[in-house]
Amino acid sequence: MDWFKFDVSLKLHSLRQDNTNHWLKGSDMPKVFTGKVMIPGDKIDEYFQARKEAEEERKPFRDHLESLKSEFESYLSNKYTEKTARKHTNIIQMFIEFLCDYTDVENLEDVTKGMANSHFRKWYHRKVWDSSTDSDIKVAVRKFFQFLESEKNIKNEKALSGLK
Repeated sequence: MDWFKFDVSLKLHSLRQDNTNHWLKGSDMPKVFTGKVMIPGDKIDEYFQARKEAEEERKPFRDHLESLKSEFESYLSNKYTEKTARKHTNIIQMFIEFLCDYTDVENLEDVTKGMANSHFRKWYHRKVWDSSTDSDIKVAVRKFFQFLESEKNIKNEKALSGLK
């Protein structure tokens, strides 16, 4: 039997994998999903179908985040140089990818301190080859959450506390 190995890049909505590799209904605590998954060759079509369905389920959340990112970019462009605004916005674009594809968060208020800080920074350095430092990443995400609080009334003290 053929097996295919994939990075866990899209969490199947509301499912979690326990230590025995059985799929179970999820708990209430938001999770970050990392690692690899082995798919038997005869199940590959089911895997791709499940990925497609999960992407469709996450589309409204992704669209909402993309809209907020665009507003954030406009907000930054009124305060900073184009280069600085673009740098922060690019980092936030990757934060959106991380939240949508590697977590089960369904709204920004549920982002945990660890997700916004250490989990995202580690993921970013594994996935993105650029010169952004930990400090650059932390500043961009902090500015994003500050923007959300001041301009959109979306508050997440947990996330902000981990970004000071």
